[in-house]
Amino acid sequence: MKVKGLLAAVLSAGLLVSTSSFAERSFNLATPVVVLMPHVMPNAMLLEISPEQAPQIRQIANVMTAERESNEIMTRELRKELWELTSRYETDPAAQQELIKLIAEAEKRRVEMSIECAAQLRQILSPEQWDLLVELAADVQ
Repeated sequence: MKVKGLLAAVLSAGLLVSTSSFAERSFNLATPVVVLMPHVMPNAMLLEISPEQAPQIRQIANVMTAERESNEIMTRELRKELWELTSRYETDPAAQQELIKLIAEAEKRRVEMSIECAAQLRQILSPEQWDLLVELAADVQ
């Protein structure tokens, strides 16, 4: 009887949160190794981006942004699923391991994308433009 009374007091005080509300929380994703793209076009004049370079840079941004956004959605959903599975009293260790593997692959891809983006920008920019871009982005790395 004491347990029921304590549980009722905790619930009425709002001290317990349902597992579904935990699943709604924001998960931190793998941090990209380099974050350069947000510094390119806003600084196009300073970087002296040529008319030939601009469409190539936009193409990289479009492709990478679409893949990154898709990756983020998938990773958040996988993490939510893993949380929901883990928060159950009886869980499925094999399913957890599969989700961990999928999350690790998605996080790895996220880091790889940042490196690929940098490599593609390096091919388009001159050494001077590259050095300036790295300098502009250095404060957020």
